[in-house]
Amino acid sequence: MTKKGNYVHEGGKPMKFRSIRSRLIQFMLLATTIPLLLSISITYIHTKETIKEQSLEENKHLIFQGKTNLSNYLDNINKASLVVYTDTNFLRNLRKIPDDYRAVAEVFTLLQNIQSTINGIERIYLHATQSGQSTLVTPATFPKREFRSEPYVSTRPYEKYTTAVEPTHKSHDYGFPPSPTSYSERDVFTFHRTITNIPSEKVLGVLAIDVRLDAVAAICEQLFNKNNEQLLVVDENGNIIYSGRDEQIGQKLKDEVLLEHIHQNLTSGSFENGGAMHVFEKMQTPYTEWTIIKRIPNATLYERATQLTQINAAIAVIALLIIVFGTLFISVRITEPIKRLTSYMNRIQSGQLDVDIDWNSRDETGIMFARFRQMMDTINNLILREYRLELANKTNQLKALQAQINPHFLYNTLQSIGTLALQNNVPRIYALLSSLAKIMRYSMNNNDALVTLREEAEHVRLYLDLQKERFSDQLEFSIQLEPETLRVPMPKMILQPLVENYFKHGLDNQGNQGRLDIASRMKPHGVLEIVIENNGESIPPDELKHLTWQLERQQTGVQAEWTDEDGIGLHNVLMRLQLYTEHDSALHIDNIKPQGVRITVEIHTEAKHTEENNE
Repeated sequence: MTKKGNYVHEGGKPMKFRSIRSRLIQFMLLATTIPLLLSISITYIHTKETIKEQSLEENKHLIFQGKTNLSNYLDNINKASLVVYTDTNFLRNLRKIPDDYRAVAEVFTLLQNIQSTINGIERIYLHATQSGQSTLVTPATFPKREFRSEPYVSTRPYEKYTTAVEPTHKSHDYGFPPSPTSYSERDVFTFHRTITNIPSEKVLGVLAIDVRLDAVAAICEQLFNKNNEQLLVVDENGNIIYSGRDEQIGQKLKDEVLLEHIHQNLTSGSFENGGAMHVFEKMQTPYTEWTIIKRIPNATLYERATQLTQINAAIAVIALLIIVFGTLFISVRITEPIKRLTSYMNRIQSGQLDVDIDWNSRDETGIMFARFRQMMDTINNLILREYRLELANKTNQLKALQAQINPHFLYNTLQSIGTLALQNNVPRIYALLSSLAKIMRYSMNNNDALVTLREEAEHVRLYLDLQKERFSDQLEFSIQLEPETLRVPMPKMILQPLVENYFKHGLDNQGNQGRLDIASRMKPHGVLEIVIENNGESIPPDELKHLTWQLERQQTGVQAEWTDEDGIGLHNVLMRLQLYTEHDSALHIDNIKPQGVRITVEIHTEAKHTEENNE
């Protein structure tokens, strides 16, 4: 049984580790967290709705008061403009000839009185229809007048109305030359009045009063917080009269949802859109229909509810921390003996079979530890004996694998045949017999279990020379070994079985040239990597998947059932690598494109173990 992370591997099957302490903590957390979260959620929802209702009621009253103030301001402008009817001389003066300077002076005086009556008037423009005189009065300049056959173009659309309000726009001089002291490009809205000869409907003139937004802004700024709220004053056509954002003033409202509510018959109300609550109030006057809209973001609307929730959450966190620490204290008293026993088991598992099991208690845990000590005393010698027997069996198994062919008479016979070949002047036969003899001597020498890579590679080279004699030009091979790998020790007879697989299973028998390459290099942490590649037939995908699965099982210490079809040679090579390198080595096999097979051998040398010991 091996332990890795939070899993205990028993019989090759992973089992997730869950301690009593973690279960106790989970139970306590669930038992306290769920009621707390429910309480916080219910409190937040209830508080949120209550605050929403209170805030909506407050803002409705506030917007209604703002509507009243704006209506009064517009009514004052309207009343000031009605002086053209209350002054009996004014209508008569409009019909007099332009050269009547007294009449002109009285008209100027009346317009100046209107200007001084209402705060915020920027300009007053008057056009007398019969006399064709246009007059402009401003606070900064002397009155201006000139003859025009028609009123200024901006007033013409409003001649058909008795009174009307032109949306916010940039101020201008109504066609008069600008004066150095006059102000232009200032946002104003214009109050238009058509002057008729009462009781007839004959038009005597048009009056246009430009009003700065100062008074409207002063009223509106009391209705909202510029930092986190927004206020709009919009007319019935969607023109923005005033906005908390200067860039929107005088523009068309683009929010379709707001426009839809403006065009409804409701005079007041509220709705939610775009993550904010909107409260609106309509001003219905004979000369205009403005709508005041206040936008309150949800973050602002529910700010107090959020603060209360944060306080409750902080209290809940503190309570949870107290519960966790209390649970830990209690669970330690219960689980410490189990933890101590697990520690002893881990040390025994790592090979420390003489662990001193120390635990003195008069409860059930004391009895458990006493029985555990007795058990370890009983099986300790058995474990050691079984371990030594296993090592001996593996050593005998290794010798049996190496000693597959050990007839000395074959070696002597080959020597005799080689001598005969020299006597008959056939040196090539002698060379081949010498290579075969060296191969047999190398494989029959059971005294050297470990050899260097140089020796192992020389053995493979001799084997490939014999195969090249057999296949002639149909076989090419190369052995490229990095110099620092030549003296690295490795188990004997590792490469030759892997190379032999090529001639058993992969060599193309259709006459195509075969190719086999062997290379080596040193990887970090003292790992020797040997790669054997050939251009033979690739392994079928299903067979390769099964073969890889068998190798992975053997590398993880799981007993695998190998057959000749599965690749018994690969199994033997991997087993001998594991015997000599303490299961730290590996063997991988995969296909290469366009065709061929690659076998990779990784051998962990002593340098790697030395680094681990130093750490």
